[in-house]
Amino acid sequence: MTWFFIALGAPFLWAIVNIADQFLVSKYSEKEKERSSGGLVLFSSLIGIFIAIFIAIFTTGILDVSNLDIILLLLAGGLSIVWIILYLYAIEIEDISVIVPWFLTVPIFGFILGYIFLGETLSTSQIFGSIVVFFGLILLSIDFFERKITAKKKTIIYMLIASLIIACSGVLFKFVTIEGNFWVSSFWEYSGLGITGLFLYIFIPKYRNEFLYMHRMGGRKILMVNITSELMTISGNLMTNFALLLAPVSMVYLVGSFHPAIVLILTIIGSKFFPHIIKENISKKALLQKFIAIFIMIIGSVFLFK
Repeated sequence: MTWFFIALGAPFLWAIVNIADQFLVSKYSEKEKERSSGGLVLFSSLIGIFIAIFIAIFTTGILDVSNLDIILLLLAGGLSIVWIILYLYAIEIEDISVIVPWFLTVPIFGFILGYIFLGETLSTSQIFGSIVVFFGLILLSIDFFERKITAKKKTIIYMLIASLIIACSGVLFKFVTIEGNFWVSSFWEYSGLGITGLFLYIFIPKYRNEFLYMHRMGGRKILMVNITSELMTISGNLMTNFALLLAPVSMVYLVGSFHPAIVLILTIIGSKFFPHIIKENISKKALLQKFIAIFIMIIGSVFLFK
């Protein structure tokens, strides 16, 4: 069972990263203005530049890649900024424990894109699991506590597009790397992240102004949190890859689907004991809705990775 704890460590690290993201948005974005946290993505893009340089120092064959592959990997890195921006916008208007479950749609989009572009097949259980996951997400995205039951439309739009973009980026990375070097591909992908960030800083005044505002408010702290978050994200990815060597792929990915449940547990603990870091609605009705919806999505994931 060693593989289980290694695999479980990955979503735990990712959950901490999500909590850190919520903290940064709540503390450094201009709360009175929606879509004011886009400048945070520029800090992430700076990290991308440093990681690309670090990879280049310890990796050979950086230039032994075709021009087409370089363009596709740079595009994959650029797409990363787009989904991060949408993700941050979603955090501004909704609890992180409601946002994270939407990432369970990434493998669904991945299956569909893999079927279309990579010749992969979709099984009956994957189709059924996808439907169950979406049902749980719909349940999670409905506000039952208003006088009139309403869907959280902006959250749905932001996260569906973000998840689709993540899947597209993953397919591009896999398409290029399937017979190549992982670290070489990672160098170009992180380079794409950094170059796109610089482009946003130079040509998009809104993001530049937000970045400068956040830098004045707590630039060093934001940068350190982003560095720590990126290291934890990479560590989680490596733990997943190592667990894949010890256990079936479906079992490892199934454990990864516990990510939303871990986030929910951490937000409950944080809201009770560390409200200066994170504060969510932990009323009995809200928690019941979240627990039921996440449970349904985990059941869907059982079929998805069967």
